[in-house]
Amino acid sequence: MSKTELEILEERKVDLINDLAATAVVMDEIWRYHPDNPKKVDIVKEYKVLQQMQKDIEKEIEELGI
Repeated sequence: MSKTELEILEERKVDLINDLAATAVVMDEIWRYHPDNPKKVDIVKEYKVLQQMQKDIEKEIEELGI
């Protein structure tokens, strides 16, 4: 069964809305580190925190022993 023109347009609109939402999420994340943000996160410190989190998770996985 083929789609009607309206169904095709509705699917395209849903896709575009999803793209818009995804773009907003990325923009919010980037804003956390943006130089113009007065409350910006220190990206070097944040990266170190993420590295430690990664090590902790890897250790916990290893400790599972499976």
